[in-house]
Amino acid sequence: MTQLPNNSAKGLMLAMTTAIMWGLLPLALKSVLVLMDAYTITWFRFVFAAFFVALLLIAKKNIPSSVIQHNGIMKRLLFAAIFLSLNYVLYLVSLHYIPAETAQMLIQMAPFFMLIGSVIFIKERFSRGQMVGSLVLISGLLLFFNQQFVDNNNSISHHDFLMGFIIMFGAAITWAAYAIIQKKMLRYYSSNQIMWCIYLLSALFFLPLASPQKITTLDNTALLLLFFCCANTLIAYGTFAKSLEYLPTAKVSATLAITPLLTVFFASVAEQLWPSTFQAQHLNILAYIGGGCVVIGSMLTALGDKVFNRKNLNILKSALKLKS
Repeated sequence: MTQLPNNSAKGLMLAMTTAIMWGLLPLALKSVLVLMDAYTITWFRFVFAAFFVALLLIAKKNIPSSVIQHNGIMKRLLFAAIFLSLNYVLYLVSLHYIPAETAQMLIQMAPFFMLIGSVIFIKERFSRGQMVGSLVLISGLLLFFNQQFVDNNNSISHHDFLMGFIIMFGAAITWAAYAIIQKKMLRYYSSNQIMWCIYLLSALFFLPLASPQKITTLDNTALLLLFFCCANTLIAYGTFAKSLEYLPTAKVSATLAITPLLTVFFASVAEQLWPSTFQAQHLNILAYIGGGCVVIGSMLTALGDKVFNRKNLNILKSALKLKS
């Protein structure tokens, strides 16, 4: 993608908008889950996204009608839709067991699994910087969850944590599988065309399981939260795609790495403003250090050898020699 010059500030603002939207999403989803099941919420999100992306494609006269003529492409789209649908549902179900902050930390495994999958299936290179970033990420996750290993009075029971971890692990794996398939599909269609097909197929998958009539039982606050969950996909992915026009992919990904910390911050603020509705996870100092390591590890994994290249390592060695 051609990047527009002299607009790095605009690209950063767009990427930050994406991070903020994704940081708020699990809080809104957890609130709606009290009144509506995971299948119905997911169905509404897919229908909403499919409708508005369809309007965009119609306006540009870019509906991918040739998809149904190619069996191989249709099979890939079906698998991508299945994996993304599973990701949406598993993410939602995990919120029954773990807080939003924990969910956002765990979902950071998804880009790591995508990286591993890209190395195995697309034969991409696993750089030194990505290896270091992966180790920092894993270490950060262990530190973030230290209370689960040593504190019997922790607010999350060990059973709930284990169930939430297993379900979110599945959500990360299925997202990585979807992302790898989508990456391969980009040689045939644009991102919007692929996503429209996937949203449409996913909405059809969930139609037999969804109960759309439940929307009539929601009060105004719940309706606004559901609307936010639906609009979140369009806004977040829209600003994400636009940010890539102004910044390299690595810089955008590194910016998005702060999403888990934003969720921790938003949860704390929400608890102060609406204590009866939101409850923040109470973390110790090791958990905060772990959260920071997760962010740094995600950034290093995204930036790869841009950080750990020979030039930077030589500069570091020279600086250490001068100090000694």
